[in-house]
Amino acid sequence: MKLNDIYKQIEAERGGLASIHTSFSEFPEGIQAHYYFYKSIMLEDGLPLARADREILAVAVSSANICPYCIAHHGEALKNTQTQVDTTKFRALELLAEVLTKTPWKASSLQDDFLATGFTEAQWQHAIMVVSYFNFVNRCVHARGLDLESNFESTCS
Repeated sequence: MKLNDIYKQIEAERGGLASIHTSFSEFPEGIQAHYYFYKSIMLEDGLPLARADREILAVAVSSANICPYCIAHHGEALKNTQTQVDTTKFRALELLAEVLTKTPWKASSLQDDFLATGFTEAQWQHAIMVVSYFNFVNRCVHARGLDLESNFESTCS
């Protein structure tokens, strides 16, 4: 797929183009693969974790990595979900994000407590992928030195 076609697809589906996509214009295959993976674990309906849970993880990972760009984007998306989240589950999500981001070799020890809060095995696995994905994205943002777009809210639905 050509770069302009990829951009048109993202813009049509997300309401605009974020810098995380435009800053990799010399590698359209990477943009396409990145966007497809993002959609698959963050935007699709019927995934194990609720959208709010996914956005909580995104913000928690981005906070641990000090990534203001992703904190803003996914904080806005979380605000747009307008969903109440159980405090115990919220803490379990934040703990997983923190541990898997900063001390990944300790993350497997959290599984039993995570499941004890009422999450399922599928949600545990989904959460691991979301946290891992945002560690990847935060590093892309930092490496490209991205600033927040003036109209970033348009891409945060």
